[in-house]
Amino acid sequence: MFGLGMPELLVIFLIALIIFGAGKLPHIGSSLGTAIREFKKSIDAPPKEATPSPPDQILCSQCRRPVQKDWLACPHCGLKLEAKPGA
Repeated sequence: MFGLGMPELLVIFLIALIIFGAGKLPHIGSSLGTAIREFKKSIDAPPKEATPSPPDQILCSQCRRPVQKDWLACPHCGLKLEAKPGA
Protein backbone atom coordinates (compact mmCIF):
# COMPACT_ATOMS: atom_id res chain seq x y z
CA MET A 1 0.00 0.00 0.00
CA PHE A 2 2.24 2.79 -1.31
CA GLY A 3 5.15 1.57 0.81
CA LEU A 4 3.56 2.75 4.06
CA GLY A 5 4.24 0.56 7.06
CA MET A 6 2.59 0.52 10.46
CA PRO A 7 4.83 3.26 11.97
CA GLU A 8 4.06 5.67 9.12
CA LEU A 9 0.30 5.01 9.35
CA LEU A 10 0.44 5.56 13.13
CA VAL A 11 2.17 8.92 12.67
CA ILE A 12 -0.41 9.98 10.07
CA PHE A 13 -3.25 8.93 12.40
CA LEU A 14 -1.75 10.86 15.34
CA ILE A 15 -1.33 14.02 13.23
CA ALA A 16 -4.96 13.72 12.05
CA LEU A 17 -6.08 13.20 15.66
CA ILE A 18 -4.23 16.35 16.77
CA ILE A 19 -5.55 18.48 13.87
CA PHE A 20 -9.20 17.37 13.80
CA GLY A 21 -9.76 16.08 17.32
CA ALA A 22 -11.24 12.82 18.55
CA GLY A 23 -14.84 13.94 17.99
CA LYS A 24 -14.48 14.71 14.30
CA LEU A 25 -12.45 11.68 13.15
CA PRO A 26 -15.40 9.23 13.00
CA HIS A 27 -17.44 11.75 11.01
CA ILE A 28 -14.54 12.39 8.60
CA GLY A 29 -13.97 8.64 8.15
CA SER A 30 -17.66 8.04 7.52
CA SER A 31 -17.83 10.87 4.95
CA LEU A 32 -14.71 9.61 3.21
CA GLY A 33 -16.10 6.05 3.05
CA THR A 34 -19.41 7.30 1.63
CA ALA A 35 -17.62 9.40 -0.98
CA ILE A 36 -15.45 6.48 -2.09
CA ARG A 37 -18.49 4.17 -2.24
CA GLU A 38 -20.46 6.65 -4.39
CA PHE A 39 -17.45 7.15 -6.67
CA LYS A 40 -17.07 3.40 -7.22
CA LYS A 41 -20.81 3.05 -7.83
CA SER A 42 -20.77 5.80 -10.47
CA ILE A 43 -17.81 4.18 -12.25
CA ASP A 44 -19.39 0.70 -12.27
CA ALA A 45 -22.86 1.88 -13.35
CA PRO A 46 -23.63 1.63 -17.06
CA PRO A 47 -23.92 5.00 -18.80
CA LYS A 48 -27.40 6.41 -19.15
CA GLU A 49 -28.62 6.22 -22.70
CA ALA A 50 -30.37 9.13 -24.36
CA THR A 51 -34.09 8.75 -24.61
CA PRO A 52 -34.90 7.44 -28.08
CA SER A 53 -37.17 9.52 -30.27
CA PRO A 54 -40.57 8.09 -31.03
CA PRO A 55 -40.55 5.88 -34.15
CA ASP A 56 -42.99 8.13 -36.01
CA GLN A 57 -40.78 11.19 -35.51
CA ILE A 58 -38.12 11.88 -38.16
CA LEU A 59 -35.06 13.99 -37.35
CA CYS A 60 -33.11 16.11 -39.82
CA SER A 61 -29.65 14.60 -40.28
CA GLN A 62 -27.98 18.02 -40.20
CA CYS A 63 -29.69 20.05 -37.45
CA ARG A 64 -31.29 17.09 -35.57
CA ARG A 65 -34.65 18.85 -35.29
CA PRO A 66 -37.93 17.00 -35.89
CA VAL A 67 -39.47 17.17 -39.37
CA GLN A 68 -42.68 15.76 -40.80
CA LYS A 69 -42.78 12.81 -43.19
CA ASP A 70 -44.21 14.76 -46.11
CA TRP A 71 -41.69 17.63 -46.01
CA LEU A 72 -39.21 17.80 -48.89
CA ALA A 73 -36.71 20.02 -47.06
CA CYS A 74 -35.96 20.90 -43.44
CA PRO A 75 -37.48 24.31 -42.64
CA HIS A 76 -34.77 24.97 -40.03
CA CYS A 77 -31.59 24.36 -42.00
CA GLY A 78 -32.83 23.94 -45.59
CA LEU A 79 -31.36 20.46 -46.09
CA LYS A 80 -33.15 18.41 -48.76
CA LEU A 81 -34.68 15.35 -47.12
CA GLU A 82 -34.30 11.90 -48.62
CA ALA A 83 -37.44 10.15 -49.77
CA LYS A 84 -37.93 6.98 -47.72
CA PRO A 85 -39.22 3.98 -49.66
CA GLY A 86 -42.76 3.12 -48.59
CA ALA A 87 -43.25 6.41 -46.79
